[in-house]
Amino acid sequence: MFRKERCDLCGDCVFLCPYVDYDREQSVEQFRRLMEGKTPEIVSRCVTCVACNWFCEKGANPFDLILERQEETGVLRIPEQNLQLFRNLPDAPSQVVEGKAGRPVVSLCSVGDLVPGLFEGRLFEGCTFLKGGRYFCNVGWVHLGYHSPVREGAGKVVKNLAEDLAQTGASEVVLYHDDCYALLAAMVKDYGIEVPFKPVHIIEYLLDYVRGHRSEVRPLGIRVAYQQPCASRYTPWKDEWLDELLELIGVERVSRQFDRKFALCCGSPMMPRDREKAMEIKERNVRDAVEHGAQAMAYLCPLCVLNLRKMAGAAGLENFHLIELVRKSLGEI
Repeated sequence: MFRKERCDLCGDCVFLCPYVDYDREQSVEQFRRLMEGKTPEIVSRCVTCVACNWFCEKGANPFDLILERQEETGVLRIPEQNLQLFRNLPDAPSQVVEGKAGRPVVSLCSVGDLVPGLFEGRLFEGCTFLKGGRYFCNVGWVHLGYHSPVREGAGKVVKNLAEDLAQTGASEVVLYHDDCYALLAAMVKDYGIEVPFKPVHIIEYLLDYVRGHRSEVRPLGIRVAYQQPCASRYTPWKDEWLDELLELIGVERVSRQFDRKFALCCGSPMMPRDREKAMEIKERNVRDAVEHGAQAMAYLCPLCVLNLRKMAGAAGLENFHLIELVRKSLGEI
């Protein structure tokens, strides 16, 4: 939610954006026009990575206003086939894969099968898995320049999860998709929706496991460039969990230009509307990883894996999902 009363038109939201090159005066003017109800250039050039909400130290949430204008105007010109794909996702076949009583329940949203073989071994033995459109969080709509489907679908997602958790007797759900955690741990607060269960991020789950099984961990001794999902901007507190997790499994998160506050999008959201721009973002990202001494890319979002792994591999980098790194440290892969 954009908080107009907190905005002092400092221009940081636009000036610090890594995808445009406005000077300070131009940045202030871009956002001034936006607040006046106009549609300045920044609205169409926005990559929808949510970073500007982090750049704003006053907590005004400037991206939320940009997103509102994108939906009002349709300025991103997303192809109809992409919009229809997202409309259909909530109706995709769903499944509850029952595990053992008392074991965690893991929601895979609609992306659980994109990177095969992750949910195996000791980490997930006996878990119950929720997968399919019934658990689709809708947050991906943000990358298409739409917010209303997220807000309008949030209550149904909470209801579906609550009903199915009640059937298992669980009071919390582990969320594999960062978007889902963003919705349930942060975005619902703006919608006035109460979540009657505890959302647990997959990083939090992995960290708790590793803390409890330190004697089984073999430090990996590798340097990785972490590919931060855009939705992480809604829940920044889990970066501390990630740093601890990587330290415990002997992985160095290299200090590079495009990480943490200035992390780059993987380029995937740009593919439907500007393939050339998407490729340029991907190249900057991978080059930055190589130049700062990374041996591998580490991912959380499965779409980031699919979008960057080929280019990263061609640059000599290995590719690991965070789950794979933990399983590797446990000697399973």
